[in-house]
Amino acid sequence: MRFTNKLYAQHLGWMFKKMWQVQGKRVPTDTGAESELSNHGIKVKDIMEVATPKREFQRVEIESLVPPKHAENETHPNWHPQLCHFYGNGNVLLEGISQAQVLTKTVEIKALPKNIIDAIEKSQLPSHIDRSVYNAVMSSHVFDAEQVKLPKVKIPERPAFRPPRVYGISHQRKNRLLTNRLLAECEKLAGRSLTSRRRLLDLVNFKVTLPKDDLLLQFDVTAEKFITAARPIEPIKGRYDDDLPDLYPMKCTISMPKKHVYTTETFYPLSNRINCTHPHTVVTHFDKEFVGNLYETGVTTTQFHSRTLLKAFAVAATRAKQLYGGSALEKLPKPIVVQSIQTDGRVFHFGVFQLNTLSLEEKNVEKNYWFHESNMDLFTECGYKMGRPYLEGFNKDVFHVINAFYHNA
Repeated sequence: MRFTNKLYAQHLGWMFKKMWQVQGKRVPTDTGAESELSNHGIKVKDIMEVATPKREFQRVEIESLVPPKHAENETHPNWHPQLCHFYGNGNVLLEGISQAQVLTKTVEIKALPKNIIDAIEKSQLPSHIDRSVYNAVMSSHVFDAEQVKLPKVKIPERPAFRPPRVYGISHQRKNRLLTNRLLAECEKLAGRSLTSRRRLLDLVNFKVTLPKDDLLLQFDVTAEKFITAARPIEPIKGRYDDDLPDLYPMKCTISMPKKHVYTTETFYPLSNRINCTHPHTVVTHFDKEFVGNLYETGVTTTQFHSRTLLKAFAVAATRAKQLYGGSALEKLPKPIVVQSIQTDGRVFHFGVFQLNTLSLEEKNVEKNYWFHESNMDLFTECGYKMGRPYLEGFNKDVFHVINAFYHNA
C-alpha cells in the first residue's frame, strides 16, 4: 500500500449545513431603537401579536344525542328490586317444548287442528304451482346474485384449522326471498277477495311482561314476517286437558337470563283504530349462527319446536294485553288464536297456538293449547354440483300447509 499526500479537503454540503446552523442561532444586536421609542411613549409589540392576534372563544355546552350509560345498579332509572327473566330472539329453552309448556301453561297436541287438516286434504292446486314453488326455491338458494362472505366453517375435530372462506348468498337473504315468494304464490291462489283482508309486515317487534307465581317473565321477540287479518281466527272447537311435564329439579326459567333493569310496557305494532290488526300468522326465521344455547352447543329439535311455540305465545299475549289491558291477566273474554311458522330455509315447523288464559299461576286450572306436527323438509339438498345447479328431495306438501294456513279464517 502506498501512502498518499494529505489533501485536507472539506465537504461542501457539510460546510453549508453547519453554516446554516450557526447563522440560524444568531441573536439580533440591540440597536437602542426600542428604548428610544419607549422614552417617547411608543409601545413596541411583537410582529406575531399584530399579524395573528389571540382570540378568546366562549365554551358552549352541547347536549349529546347519545343517552348517557348508567350502571346497572340501584342508581339506574329502570332499576327494579324484583328480578325479571327474559326470553328474546337469540336464546332457546334448555328443555325445549317441555319447558315451554310449563312456562306458558300449555297443553301439547301433536297434530294440527282438524280444519287445517281437512283444508290440506281437500286442496286442489293447479298443476303449475309445484313448478312455481320449485323455481322459488332455486331462485332464492341458488340463482340470486348476492355474493357475501359466509360465516366461518368450524371443524370440531380440528378446532385450530381454518378452512378457506366461502362466498355465496347469506342465510338471511335466502329465508327472506323464499318466504316472500311462497306467500306471493298463496296470494295468487287466494284472489283479491281474500288478500284484501290480509296485511303483511316485515321485522315486527312484540314485547310483553307477565307474572307467574312469584316470578316475572318478559318476552321481547321479533317476527320476520307478520300476517294480520280483518277478522280474528275462530277458536278451535273441543276441550283438551293433560298434565304438564315435571321439570324437577330444574325450574321453568332455566337458561333464561335475568336482570334488575327492565321496563314493563306492552308493545303491539298496530293500533286498534285501523283495520286488519288481528294477528293471523307469524313467520320466524332460524339462523344457527345467531340462535344457540348458553353453553354453545347446537339447537336440538325440541328446542327448535319450543321457539315456534313461544313466538306465537308472545304475539297472542301482546294482543290480549292491548285489547283488555290488565284485566287480561284474570280472564280472557275470548280465546286468541295465532298460527306460527318457523323455518331455516329448508326445514319448516308449523303450529297453531290458542291463548285461553294469561293467568300462569299453578292454581289456575285453565290451560292454553298448542297444536303442531313434526318438522317438514322442503328439500333434501340444494346447491351446485359439478358446476350445475341441482335440487334433490323436493317436497311439495310443505306449500300445501302454508297455503292452508294463509286461507284459514
